[in-house]
Amino acid sequence: MNLVRCVLPAWVFCIATASGASAEWAPPDLRPAPASQAAVLEAYVKATGTVAPRFGQRRERWTYVNATRRIPVDVTVRGADFRAVLALGSSRYSAGRAGDVRWRADGNGITHATLSEDQGDAVDRLPQSIFPFATGDCTLAGESNRFGPAWVVVDRAPRDKPHWFYIDKASGTIAHEVMREGARTIVTAFDRFDVVTGAARPRHWHVSDGDPGNDLDVTVDEVVPETLGEIDVAIPQTRRTFTAAIPPPGGSVRLPARFDHGRVYVEVDIDGGRDEFILDTGTASITLDRAAVLRRRWQPVLEHVTVPMMHVGALQLADVSALVIPFGAGILGYDFFAGHVVHIDYEHSVVEVMTPEAAASAFTSGANLVMDAYFDEGMPLVHAAFGPAAGDRFALDTGSPRLYVMAPFARRNASEIAAHWSFAYGSNPSQHQQYAEGSIVASPRRAASFVLGRWSFPNITVGVQQDRNPSPDALDMSFDGIIGTDQLGLFDWWFDYDGGRIAMRRNGVR
Repeated sequence: MNLVRCVLPAWVFCIATASGASAEWAPPDLRPAPASQAAVLEAYVKATGTVAPRFGQRRERWTYVNATRRIPVDVTVRGADFRAVLALGSSRYSAGRAGDVRWRADGNGITHATLSEDQGDAVDRLPQSIFPFATGDCTLAGESNRFGPAWVVVDRAPRDKPHWFYIDKASGTIAHEVMREGARTIVTAFDRFDVVTGAARPRHWHVSDGDPGNDLDVTVDEVVPETLGEIDVAIPQTRRTFTAAIPPPGGSVRLPARFDHGRVYVEVDIDGGRDEFILDTGTASITLDRAAVLRRRWQPVLEHVTVPMMHVGALQLADVSALVIPFGAGILGYDFFAGHVVHIDYEHSVVEVMTPEAAASAFTSGANLVMDAYFDEGMPLVHAAFGPAAGDRFALDTGSPRLYVMAPFARRNASEIAAHWSFAYGSNPSQHQQYAEGSIVASPRRAASFVLGRWSFPNITVGVQQDRNPSPDALDMSFDGIIGTDQLGLFDWWFDYDGGRIAMRRNGVR
């Protein structure tokens, strides 16, 4: 959101009432269950059993069937960690879990955690329930007849999104799994259970996200026990990043850029055709508009294409993996920022890509503030505060204009907001904010101050995400807030994704 993909800059304003679905999405088919949580989990464990010790480490061979395509998938499992690898054309994609962190890597080898990812990825549809999960993270959410009589248990692993398990009342197995990515609901239906590993596991499942073009039928073709090392389930370390064909003098490349109402557009050559892309720190991937892709007669597979060559100014990259969504514009996200330092000078409308050596002075200058930032979810997350209400997961988003606090922050600081944040317009109108991934409902409030780094902004208007959103595409954002270009545009920025840091300087200071 995209480590995550996050907020794409498509904003629509309208008045909406703060009623409807709760801030954390839940399947709409739930009703209270008379059974106890302990009894439901006991029934599940009794029905499925446990994986035999010799299968605790194993290799599996799967086949993805998507329309007429058959895609081999290599899976390795080592205890609670796992990794799945597949190829689409010349691009290799992977996804898995390391420690307790779910992650995915695109065809450029750029990896991010998926906790804050709201866009999602049709290549990565790995069900939680076929891999080891902790029943201690599970809560009985209710029961449902949506797919037949079932208890519904939600797995809220600490650094993952909620997964909803439908435990069939007759068999005790997980017959369906549901999760939410942005506006999309991912439904996985399991069948062909057997006990090849010692536990009852499905050998086939069907995955749907509402778009028939992304439907997957998955078959487990082979399961082989094997002693594996950490390297066999490790996050890929090979990355392919944009570089200059000829090293630039001084280690800095100035990009052809246009600034328009805070948004930054960069000229990009896509395999011989020129277009403007949005430079967006709030997006995890290089993204192409679906209509533009189809006009080129490229056929996306599971929402991805491989672009033969991309040039951004003097920078270039061959065989570029790109996410394809209906958005109306291309986006340069996390994949573009990785591998160098990106300098955005809002005051002078300049964008530069710099080597770490060329950018070194920006991080040692006394005129600049250097901030630690967390980039592992695909966007820069930093510390910010509204008086005593503070958080470490505010997203710096060059693709969004305004300042918001999200529901997790609003819940933690509910008493402070109620007592000291006045309604910005004298009442409580809620604004429905529409992103490419989905929507939020926010109430404009006025806070006494907003502090970013060593700078304070007094009497500031901030949108507060409401706990209830009536729209079917309601978003659950896992970070604290969004800092958009209303504030970002007041500074000079140096983004060092690899170094985990940002340098910033107030405009007019040299």
